[in-house]
Amino acid sequence: MSSLPARAIAPLRPLPAPADPVALERLQADRRRSALGWLAGGVAAAHLAGLALPWASASGARVLPGGIALALIVLVGLGMLLAGCAQLVLLVRAQPRRLGSALGVGALVALGLLLAPAAGLLAIVFGLAHLLAPVAAAALGIVLLSFDPSMRAGMPRPRLGTALGATAALLAIAVGVLDALVLLPMTLMPGMPLSELYAGLAAANEDGGVWVPLAWAGLWVVGIALLALGLLRNRRDQREAAGMLLAAAFFALLAVPMTQFSIGMGVADTFMTGGGLSAAFPALMLAAALAVVLGTGLLIGAARR
Repeated sequence: MSSLPARAIAPLRPLPAPADPVALERLQADRRRSALGWLAGGVAAAHLAGLALPWASASGARVLPGGIALALIVLVGLGMLLAGCAQLVLLVRAQPRRLGSALGVGALVALGLLLAPAAGLLAIVFGLAHLLAPVAAAALGIVLLSFDPSMRAGMPRPRLGTALGATAALLAIAVGVLDALVLLPMTLMPGMPLSELYAGLAAANEDGGVWVPLAWAGLWVVGIALLALGLLRNRRDQREAAGMLLAAAFFALLAVPMTQFSIGMGVADTFMTGGGLSAAFPALMLAAALAVVLGTGLLIGAARR
């Protein structure tokens, strides 16, 4: 995994097009895969910035750290977008016939960026899809477990990549639960003890939302466990194992607004306050952006290998 930076940026080098058609197609496949990966990551980071924007610009003591987190998310996203665009340019320069498909990819990326300011609304519209993401991770793990591992018998098990990726993903889940059950109520009702706040929610019959982040966390723990076991049994590449589990961490954190919606509404209805998310929310989105860039780089490096 130490060679990740060199492998991830290798297709960015403006190498002359090889005369050998096979070598050219191999180089172009690397460039195409890298371009699509980095551009998708850039769009994902843009949507994370769209989610963080309202809370990063809120008034109060948290505006400065929230603004710093938002700026870092934007920088991470811009870096991925520039890397992807550069590789698309090199792809077309080597084979001008690819211009049409490159323009199509560019149009999709532009559409994704235009939708980024509406990320909060999209999170609500596609809320069920967010909560079904751990089911997809579990299904992928089951598929990997069903494959015959003897086909890759000579490959080592990705113990290190799986351990690091699973640890990052489970940490993201734990922080998400902490944010929902502790930091969010503290932000919405500063100074009120949590025991008193939850007692008030129970008395008003508004405590049902407490189970949403717990159910979300339980589903993700099962999904991550099955995915990690599948990656180990099928002897996937170290980079692939870490990258896929970091992708799981990203999708988990992307659902944080939906997991906290019911709690926020319950607090607002019970104590007649405004809604919102926790003061730590921009930092959570920054963590998701870092998971995107690291996971994308690892998956690109694994595919190139």
